[in-house]
Amino acid sequence: MELSWFGHGTVRVFTFGQTILVDPLRANARLGTTYQPDTEPRASVVLVTSEKADHCEPETVKAAVEPRGHVIAPKSAMKGLVRTRRKDIQWAIATGDGTYPIGEHLRVRSVKTREGYEPGIVYVLQGSETVVFLGDSLMDRAGWNYLAGDVKPDVVLYPPYLALADRTRGDAFREWASTLQGASFIPVIYHTSPHGDPIYRMDPSDIPRSLPPGARLEMLTNRPLVARETRRLRRRI
Repeated sequence: MELSWFGHGTVRVFTFGQTILVDPLRANARLGTTYQPDTEPRASVVLVTSEKADHCEPETVKAAVEPRGHVIAPKSAMKGLVRTRRKDIQWAIATGDGTYPIGEHLRVRSVKTREGYEPGIVYVLQGSETVVFLGDSLMDRAGWNYLAGDVKPDVVLYPPYLALADRTRGDAFREWASTLQGASFIPVIYHTSPHGDPIYRMDPSDIPRSLPPGARLEMLTNRPLVARETRRLRRRI
């Protein structure tokens, strides 16, 4: 498995010959994104977690997905996406509990975000490892047990700014994270530039506080840094 982060929530996964792209945003200094759809390989599957502008750019999705590729997105985002008028894309609405096969060895599962949190979709990519994309949301133990309790994550991509900004939700997220023995946590949806959106600006030294003591943290760079195996990047804090 190969992971690349292009800033904010834009993440690419290469695995089993498939390219999965999450929340593709074109290079944007305000959000710290570096993705250039014109120069990067096209994706076989694009996942959109939310209809919000910092997660869903219809024209970038249009440029990023390969012919006969798949786009999976919440119903609230689909209206803007289908206006791209690409008829060679297979569109699918992400439901609160849907499963979408990708080739012979992969599947994507969609679950809704926790009640009371930002609306959107959490995606679970199941293959050689199970990767959870929380989007602009968090999860707690009760919510996970109810929505996807049969899934054991190997890697969780999460928003550290939210885990630190909201203490109640952050504590619930950290309690859930403490139960995921052996899982790695990758922070996304943040930047370090003094010139970007202040909501998402973070000092990297603060990020470990967004996780419980002893959690396994992977810090990726949006240059991007690529790992052949996600385990090669893991380190304990």
